[in-house]
Amino acid sequence: MALTNQLAMNEVTNAADHRNNLTALRWFAACLVLYGHAFVFLGLPEPLFLQWVPMGQLGVYIFFAISGYLVAQSWQRDPSVPRFLAKRALRIFPGLLVCTLLSVLVLGPLLTTLDMATYWRNEHTLGYFTNLALYITYHLPGVFAQNKLPHAVNGSLWSLPVEFFMYLLLALLGLCAAWFQKTNSDDQTIQEPSKFSQGLTAMATVCLMGLTALWAWPSTDAWVFYRTDLRQIPLCGVYFMVGASLFQFKLNKYFSLSNVVLAVVLWLCLSREPQVFAMASWVVLPFVVLAFGLGCHTWLSRWHARDYSYGIYIYAFPVQQTWVSFWPQMPLWAYLLCTFVTTVALAALSWHFVERPSLKFKPFR
Repeated sequence: MALTNQLAMNEVTNAADHRNNLTALRWFAACLVLYGHAFVFLGLPEPLFLQWVPMGQLGVYIFFAISGYLVAQSWQRDPSVPRFLAKRALRIFPGLLVCTLLSVLVLGPLLTTLDMATYWRNEHTLGYFTNLALYITYHLPGVFAQNKLPHAVNGSLWSLPVEFFMYLLLALLGLCAAWFQKTNSDDQTIQEPSKFSQGLTAMATVCLMGLTALWAWPSTDAWVFYRTDLRQIPLCGVYFMVGASLFQFKLNKYFSLSNVVLAVVLWLCLSREPQVFAMASWVVLPFVVLAFGLGCHTWLSRWHARDYSYGIYIYAFPVQQTWVSFWPQMPLWAYLLCTFVTTVALAALSWHFVERPSLKFKPFR
Protein backbone atom coordinates (compact mmCIF):
# COMPACT_ATOMS: atom_id res chain seq x y z
CA MET A 1 0.00 0.00 0.00
CA ALA A 2 1.36 3.44 -0.90
CA LEU A 3 2.56 5.58 2.00
CA THR A 4 0.10 8.32 1.09
CA ASN A 5 -2.72 5.83 1.51
CA GLN A 6 -1.31 4.73 4.85
CA LEU A 7 -1.37 8.30 6.10
CA ALA A 8 -4.70 9.29 4.62
CA MET A 9 -7.88 8.91 6.58
CA ASN A 10 -11.01 9.65 4.64
CA GLU A 11 -13.50 8.46 7.23
CA VAL A 12 -13.53 9.23 10.94
CA THR A 13 -14.93 5.77 11.55
CA ASN A 14 -11.48 4.37 10.91
CA ALA A 15 -10.58 5.24 14.49
CA ALA A 16 -13.55 3.34 15.79
CA ASP A 17 -13.10 0.04 14.03
CA HIS A 18 -9.39 -0.04 14.88
CA ARG A 19 -8.24 -0.62 11.32
CA ASN A 20 -5.43 1.86 11.79
CA ASN A 21 -1.94 2.28 13.20
CA LEU A 22 -2.91 3.81 16.55
CA THR A 23 -2.23 0.75 18.68
CA ALA A 24 1.22 0.33 17.15
CA LEU A 25 1.87 4.01 17.73
CA ARG A 26 0.85 3.69 21.40
CA TRP A 27 3.31 0.79 21.68
CA PHE A 28 5.97 3.10 20.27
CA ALA A 29 5.11 5.85 22.76
CA ALA A 30 5.23 3.44 25.71
CA CYS A 31 8.58 2.08 24.54
CA LEU A 32 9.93 5.63 24.25
CA VAL A 33 9.12 6.11 27.93
CA LEU A 34 10.86 2.84 28.82
CA TYR A 35 13.86 3.78 26.68
CA GLY A 36 14.21 7.25 28.16
CA HIS A 37 13.89 6.04 31.75
CA ALA A 38 16.61 3.42 31.19
CA PHE A 39 19.26 6.13 31.07
CA VAL A 40 17.99 7.72 34.28
CA PHE A 41 18.00 4.43 36.18
CA LEU A 42 21.56 3.69 35.08
CA GLY A 43 22.74 7.17 36.03
CA LEU A 44 23.25 8.27 32.42
CA PRO A 45 22.06 11.51 30.78
CA GLU A 46 18.73 10.93 29.07
CA PRO A 47 18.92 11.63 25.31
CA LEU A 48 16.86 14.49 23.91
CA PHE A 49 14.67 14.34 20.84
CA LEU A 50 15.97 17.00 18.43
CA GLN A 51 17.61 18.70 21.44
CA TRP A 52 14.08 19.54 22.59
CA VAL A 53 12.59 17.12 25.15
CA PRO A 54 13.71 13.85 26.76
CA MET A 55 12.58 10.73 24.94
CA GLY A 56 10.32 9.68 27.80
CA GLN A 57 8.53 13.02 27.79
CA LEU A 58 8.04 12.75 24.03
CA GLY A 59 6.32 9.41 24.54
CA VAL A 60 3.94 11.01 27.05
CA TYR A 61 3.11 13.82 24.61
CA ILE A 62 2.29 11.25 21.93
CA PHE A 63 -0.07 9.49 24.34
CA PHE A 64 -1.86 12.74 25.12
CA ALA A 65 -2.25 13.71 21.45
CA ILE A 66 -3.81 10.35 20.58
CA SER A 67 -6.00 10.40 23.67
CA GLY A 68 -7.34 13.87 22.89
CA TYR A 69 -8.52 12.82 19.45
CA LEU A 70 -10.10 9.54 20.50
CA VAL A 71 -11.70 10.81 23.69
CA ALA A 72 -13.26 13.76 21.83
CA GLN A 73 -14.62 11.26 19.33
CA SER A 74 -15.99 9.11 22.15
CA TRP A 75 -17.79 12.09 23.69
CA GLN A 76 -19.38 13.08 20.40
CA ARG A 77 -20.71 9.55 19.89
CA ASP A 78 -22.19 9.34 23.38
CA PRO A 79 -22.34 12.69 25.24
CA SER A 80 -23.40 11.18 28.56
CA VAL A 81 -21.19 12.11 31.51
CA PRO A 82 -21.80 8.89 33.53
CA ARG A 83 -21.15 6.62 30.55
CA PHE A 84 -18.21 8.75 29.38
CA LEU A 85 -16.49 8.60 32.77
CA ALA A 86 -17.29 4.91 33.19
CA LYS A 87 -15.54 4.14 29.90
CA ARG A 88 -12.50 6.16 30.92
CA ALA A 89 -12.41 4.56 34.38
CA LEU A 90 -12.62 1.04 32.95
CA ARG A 91 -9.59 1.79 30.81
CA ILE A 92 -7.46 3.16 33.64
CA PHE A 93 -8.37 1.63 36.98
CA PRO A 94 -8.52 -2.18 36.54
CA GLY A 95 -4.93 -2.31 35.28
CA LEU A 96 -3.82 0.21 37.88
CA LEU A 97 -5.49 -1.81 40.65
CA VAL A 98 -3.60 -5.00 39.78
CA CYS A 99 -0.32 -3.13 39.31
CA THR A 100 -0.76 -1.50 42.73
CA LEU A 101 -1.61 -4.81 44.41
CA LEU A 102 1.46 -6.49 42.89
CA SER A 103 3.65 -3.60 44.02
CA VAL A 104 2.44 -3.72 47.63
CA LEU A 105 1.93 -7.47 48.06
CA VAL A 106 4.77 -8.90 45.94
CA LEU A 107 7.40 -6.33 44.99
CA GLY A 108 7.51 -4.63 48.38
CA PRO A 109 7.93 -7.75 50.55
CA LEU A 110 10.56 -9.17 48.18
CA LEU A 111 12.72 -6.05 47.90
CA THR A 112 12.23 -4.01 51.07
CA THR A 113 15.22 -3.59 53.35
CA LEU A 114 12.87 -3.66 56.35
CA ASP A 115 11.69 -6.74 58.19
CA MET A 116 8.18 -7.88 57.30
CA ALA A 117 6.56 -6.69 60.51
CA THR A 118 7.98 -3.19 60.09
CA TYR A 119 7.06 -3.11 56.40
CA TRP A 120 3.40 -3.98 57.03
CA ARG A 121 3.08 -1.64 60.00
CA ASN A 122 4.52 1.32 58.13
CA GLU A 123 1.81 3.82 57.21
CA HIS A 124 3.31 4.28 53.73
CA THR A 125 2.59 0.65 52.84
CA LEU A 126 -1.15 1.10 53.13
CA GLY A 127 -0.76 4.66 51.86
CA TYR A 128 0.44 3.34 48.50
CA PHE A 129 -3.17 2.40 47.72
CA THR A 130 -4.00 6.11 47.40
CA ASN A 131 -2.75 5.67 43.84
CA LEU A 132 -6.14 4.10 43.13
CA ALA A 133 -7.69 7.51 43.81
CA LEU A 134 -5.04 9.10 41.56
CA TYR A 135 -3.53 10.61 44.71
CA ILE A 136 -0.11 9.53 43.64
CA THR A 137 2.37 7.95 46.06
CA TYR A 138 5.72 6.99 44.64
CA HIS A 139 7.43 4.96 47.35
CA LEU A 140 7.04 1.90 49.50
CA PRO A 141 9.02 1.63 52.75
CA GLY A 142 12.53 0.31 52.21
CA VAL A 143 12.01 -0.49 48.51
CA PHE A 144 14.71 0.59 46.02
CA ALA A 145 16.44 2.57 48.77
CA GLN A 146 19.89 1.98 47.24
CA ASN A 147 19.01 2.66 43.60
CA LYS A 148 20.33 5.66 41.69
CA LEU A 149 16.74 6.91 41.73
CA PRO A 150 16.02 5.95 45.34
CA HIS A 151 12.63 4.98 46.75
CA ALA A 152 10.68 5.57 43.52
CA VAL A 153 8.51 2.51 42.86
CA ASN A 154 6.42 3.80 39.97
CA GLY A 155 7.22 7.34 38.90
CA SER A 156 5.27 6.97 35.66
CA LEU A 157 1.96 7.27 37.50
CA TRP A 158 2.28 11.07 37.65
CA SER A 159 0.58 11.42 34.26
CA LEU A 160 -2.63 9.56 35.21
CA PRO A 161 -4.26 12.38 37.25
CA VAL A 162 -3.30 14.84 34.51
CA GLU A 163 -4.92 12.58 31.92
CA PHE A 164 -8.07 12.18 34.00
CA PHE A 165 -8.29 15.93 34.51
CA MET A 166 -8.31 16.35 30.73
CA TYR A 167 -11.20 13.88 30.52
CA LEU A 168 -13.14 15.99 33.01
CA LEU A 169 -12.31 19.18 31.14
CA LEU A 170 -13.50 17.71 27.85
CA ALA A 171 -16.74 16.53 29.46
CA LEU A 172 -17.28 19.99 30.97
CA LEU A 173 -16.77 21.63 27.58
CA GLY A 174 -19.22 19.16 26.07
CA LEU A 175 -21.84 19.92 28.72
CA CYS A 176 -21.44 23.67 28.20
CA ALA A 177 -21.83 23.24 24.45
CA ALA A 178 -24.92 21.08 24.91
CA TRP A 179 -26.49 23.62 27.28
CA PHE A 180 -25.79 26.49 24.89
CA GLN A 181 -27.24 24.62 21.94
CA LYS A 182 -30.34 23.70 23.92
CA THR A 183 -31.02 27.21 25.20
CA ASN A 184 -30.35 28.79 21.80
CA SER A 185 -32.06 26.22 19.61
CA ASP A 186 -34.34 28.91 18.14
CA ASP A 187 -31.50 31.30 17.45
CA GLN A 188 -31.20 31.62 13.69
CA THR A 189 -27.57 32.71 13.94
CA ILE A 190 -26.51 29.18 14.85
CA GLN A 191 -25.78 27.42 11.59
CA GLU A 192 -24.47 24.11 12.89
CA PRO A 193 -24.92 22.35 16.24
CA SER A 194 -21.17 21.78 16.53
CA LYS A 195 -20.02 25.38 16.09
CA PHE A 196 -20.17 26.32 19.77
CA SER A 197 -18.47 23.07 20.76
CA GLN A 198 -15.69 23.81 18.28
CA GLY A 199 -15.35 27.32 19.68
CA LEU A 200 -15.07 26.09 23.26
CA THR A 201 -12.48 23.49 22.27
CA ALA A 202 -10.45 26.12 20.43
CA MET A 203 -10.66 28.52 23.39
CA ALA A 204 -9.54 25.85 25.85
CA THR A 205 -6.65 24.93 23.56
CA VAL A 206 -5.49 28.53 23.25
CA CYS A 207 -5.77 29.00 27.03
CA LEU A 208 -3.57 25.96 27.66
CA MET A 209 -1.05 27.28 25.13
CA GLY A 210 -0.98 30.58 26.98
CA LEU A 211 -0.62 28.90 30.37
CA THR A 212 2.26 26.81 29.07
CA ALA A 213 4.16 29.74 27.57
CA LEU A 214 3.46 32.28 30.32
CA TRP A 215 3.41 30.09 33.44
CA ALA A 216 4.46 26.44 33.11
CA TRP A 217 7.67 27.11 31.20
CA PRO A 218 8.97 30.08 33.23
CA SER A 219 7.98 28.60 36.61
CA THR A 220 10.86 26.91 38.41
CA ASP A 221 8.84 25.73 41.41
CA ALA A 222 6.29 22.95 41.35
CA TRP A 223 2.70 23.96 42.08
CA VAL A 224 1.44 20.84 43.81
CA PHE A 225 -2.23 20.09 44.39
CA TYR A 226 -3.56 16.61 45.12
CA ARG A 227 0.07 15.43 44.81
CA THR A 228 0.15 16.55 41.19
CA ASP A 229 2.36 19.27 39.74
CA LEU A 230 -0.24 21.56 38.19
CA ARG A 231 2.26 22.75 35.58
CA GLN A 232 1.89 19.38 33.89
CA ILE A 233 -1.76 20.12 33.05
CA PRO A 234 -0.93 22.74 30.40
CA LEU A 235 2.37 21.11 29.44
CA CYS A 236 0.67 17.83 28.53
CA GLY A 237 -2.88 19.05 28.15
CA VAL A 238 -2.04 21.25 25.20
CA TYR A 239 -1.26 18.15 23.12
CA PHE A 240 -4.49 16.54 24.32
CA MET A 241 -6.56 19.57 23.34
CA VAL A 242 -4.89 19.97 19.95
CA GLY A 243 -5.68 16.31 19.31
CA ALA A 244 -9.29 17.00 20.34
CA SER A 245 -9.37 20.06 18.07
CA LEU A 246 -8.18 18.02 15.11
CA PHE A 247 -11.23 15.83 15.62
CA GLN A 248 -13.69 18.63 16.39
CA PHE A 249 -12.75 20.60 13.28
CA LYS A 250 -12.59 17.42 11.15
CA LEU A 251 -9.06 18.21 10.02
CA ASN A 252 -8.35 14.57 9.22
CA LYS A 253 -8.99 15.48 5.57
CA TYR A 254 -5.58 17.16 5.63
CA PHE A 255 -3.78 14.01 6.82
CA SER A 256 -1.66 13.34 3.74
CA LEU A 257 2.00 12.54 3.19
CA SER A 258 2.68 15.87 1.51
CA ASN A 259 1.16 17.82 4.41
CA VAL A 260 3.07 15.77 6.98
CA VAL A 261 6.37 16.37 5.18
CA LEU A 262 5.59 20.07 4.84
CA ALA A 263 4.72 20.36 8.54
CA VAL A 264 7.88 18.57 9.64
CA VAL A 265 10.13 20.60 7.32
CA LEU A 266 8.65 23.88 8.53
CA TRP A 267 8.99 22.69 12.11
CA LEU A 268 12.64 21.80 11.67
CA CYS A 269 13.28 25.22 10.16
CA LEU A 270 12.36 26.67 13.54
CA SER A 271 14.87 24.53 15.46
CA ARG A 272 17.29 27.44 15.93
CA GLU A 273 14.69 29.15 18.09
CA PRO A 274 14.07 26.64 20.90
CA GLN A 275 11.00 28.33 22.37
CA VAL A 276 9.33 28.85 18.99
CA PHE A 277 10.24 25.28 18.05
CA ALA A 278 8.61 23.98 21.24
CA MET A 279 5.49 26.08 20.65
CA ALA A 280 5.19 24.79 17.09
CA SER A 281 5.35 21.24 18.47
CA TRP A 282 1.94 21.81 20.08
CA VAL A 283 0.39 21.60 16.62
CA VAL A 284 2.95 19.71 14.55
CA LEU A 285 3.40 16.73 16.87
CA PRO A 286 -0.33 15.87 17.20
CA PHE A 287 -0.81 16.45 13.46
CA VAL A 288 2.02 14.10 12.47
CA VAL A 289 1.16 11.52 15.13
CA LEU A 290 -2.52 11.36 14.16
CA ALA A 291 -1.84 11.48 10.43
CA PHE A 292 0.28 8.37 10.80
CA GLY A 293 -1.82 6.75 13.51
CA LEU A 294 -5.12 7.08 11.67
CA GLY A 295 -3.65 5.64 8.50
CA CYS A 296 -3.82 1.93 7.79
CA HIS A 297 -0.70 -0.13 7.27
CA THR A 298 -1.47 -3.81 6.67
CA TRP A 299 0.93 -5.08 9.34
CA LEU A 300 0.72 -2.28 11.90
CA SER A 301 -3.08 -2.26 11.88
CA ARG A 302 -3.08 -5.87 13.10
CA TRP A 303 -1.75 -4.75 16.48
CA HIS A 304 -5.19 -3.58 17.63
CA ALA A 305 -5.83 -6.95 19.30
CA ARG A 306 -2.70 -6.54 21.44
CA ASP A 307 -2.95 -3.09 22.98
CA TYR A 308 -0.26 -3.60 25.60
CA SER A 309 0.75 0.07 25.67
CA TYR A 310 -0.93 0.97 28.97
CA GLY A 311 0.52 -2.12 30.63
CA ILE A 312 3.97 -1.28 29.29
CA TYR A 313 3.59 2.24 30.63
CA ILE A 314 2.55 1.32 34.18
CA TYR A 315 4.82 -1.72 34.60
CA ALA A 316 8.03 -0.48 32.97
CA PHE A 317 9.11 1.75 35.86
CA PRO A 318 8.98 -0.86 38.66
CA VAL A 319 10.43 -3.51 36.34
CA GLN A 320 13.35 -1.26 35.43
CA GLN A 321 13.96 -0.34 39.07
CA THR A 322 13.93 -4.03 40.00
CA TRP A 323 16.47 -5.04 37.36
CA VAL A 324 18.84 -2.20 38.22
CA SER A 325 18.60 -2.97 41.95
CA PHE A 326 20.04 -6.44 41.27
CA TRP A 327 22.49 -5.49 38.50
CA PRO A 328 23.32 -1.78 38.81
CA GLN A 329 26.26 -2.03 36.38
CA MET A 330 24.38 -3.82 33.61
CA PRO A 331 25.28 -2.58 30.09
CA LEU A 332 22.62 -0.38 28.55
CA TRP A 333 21.80 -2.75 25.69
CA ALA A 334 21.35 -5.73 28.05
CA TYR A 335 19.32 -3.61 30.46
CA LEU A 336 16.99 -2.45 27.69
CA LEU A 337 16.54 -6.00 26.41
CA CYS A 338 15.82 -7.53 29.83
CA THR A 339 13.47 -4.78 30.96
CA PHE A 340 11.62 -4.72 27.64
CA VAL A 341 10.98 -8.47 27.62
CA THR A 342 9.89 -8.51 31.27
CA THR A 343 7.66 -5.48 30.87
CA VAL A 344 5.96 -6.73 27.71
CA ALA A 345 5.28 -10.08 29.38
CA LEU A 346 3.57 -8.35 32.31
CA ALA A 347 1.73 -5.99 29.97
CA ALA A 348 0.46 -8.94 27.93
CA LEU A 349 -0.89 -10.61 31.06
CA SER A 350 -2.47 -7.34 32.13
CA TRP A 351 -4.14 -6.84 28.75
CA HIS A 352 -5.47 -10.35 28.26
CA PHE A 353 -6.55 -11.07 31.84
CA VAL A 354 -7.37 -7.65 33.33
CA GLU A 355 -7.76 -4.77 30.89
CA ARG A 356 -9.56 -6.37 27.95
CA PRO A 357 -12.02 -8.34 30.14
CA SER A 358 -12.79 -5.12 32.02
CA LEU A 359 -13.59 -3.29 28.79
CA LYS A 360 -16.48 -5.69 28.21
CA PHE A 361 -18.33 -3.78 30.93
CA LYS A 362 -18.17 -0.48 29.04
CA PRO A 363 -21.67 1.04 28.99
CA PHE A 364 -23.34 1.84 25.69
CA ARG A 365 -26.49 3.76 25.09
